[in-house]
Amino acid sequence: MNEVRVGELEAAIADMGALLVRAEKYRRGTDSEGAALRREALALGDAARRLHRHDALDESTAERMLAAVAALTERIRALLAAIRHDPDYRTAVAAHAAGDQRTLTRLLPAIFDGLDPVAPPPALFRAVTWRHRGRVRPATDVAAEVLRTREEGLVAEGDDPSPGVDPELGAVLFRDTPPADDPVVLRLLASALPVPTYRLADTGDYLAYSPRLRAPFDVLLAADLPAVETDATPFDWPRYRHELTAALGAAGVPVETIRGAGDPQ
Repeated sequence: MNEVRVGELEAAIADMGALLVRAEKYRRGTDSEGAALRREALALGDAARRLHRHDALDESTAERMLAAVAALTERIRALLAAIRHDPDYRTAVAAHAAGDQRTLTRLLPAIFDGLDPVAPPPALFRAVTWRHRGRVRPATDVAAEVLRTREEGLVAEGDDPSPGVDPELGAVLFRDTPPADDPVVLRLLASALPVPTYRLADTGDYLAYSPRLRAPFDVLLAADLPAVETDATPFDWPRYRHELTAALGAAGVPVETIRGAGDPQ
């Protein structure tokens, strides 16, 4: 058995699977064509694992498997290309850029799987990054980022693997409760949101489709760090919280300390 070929086959199958996940976030990726591609991908993966387990992946067999995976990968790519060249998709992209929310409300639920337009809860929450590569960011840097967000708005995200969005149809993601593991959180009142919201059925997250979302917010700071944070790195959170509160307060940003999921201190 050629271990180099085995490694190539494993990598090709993994890439094919990642591409399939991208396709399946679209409704068309979950219909009959997408379901057929998934069945074939699973069958290829099962066959490769079975052959490897029985030490039967010789050079010629591995070559045939690699060719089959490559062919199926191209079919998945073709499906993704067809989705993104579909007239409704292109219309949605133009509407997204123009801020045409009525058109987006009509088209987005037909484009993305498990996406529904809904009335949001009274408040929506979004974490602020206070660590970078495992290191605590200075409180002044975090405050400056919050102030930029207040002035410039929240920038839409459109990662290819993420459900409900892609690079051309980005959205700002919110949760309906403060994230338990994030001690610095923005809180936006739903009544102040300038665009409609949508909910992802699988995750419960809320999405607002706007390239840059401008809306008033306040900042919630945890009274105490989550245990996972204190266990990882001993840190004087009360002092940091005080510095951040002072910096934000000086700029007129309302700050509230909370002990749990939205419970004020």
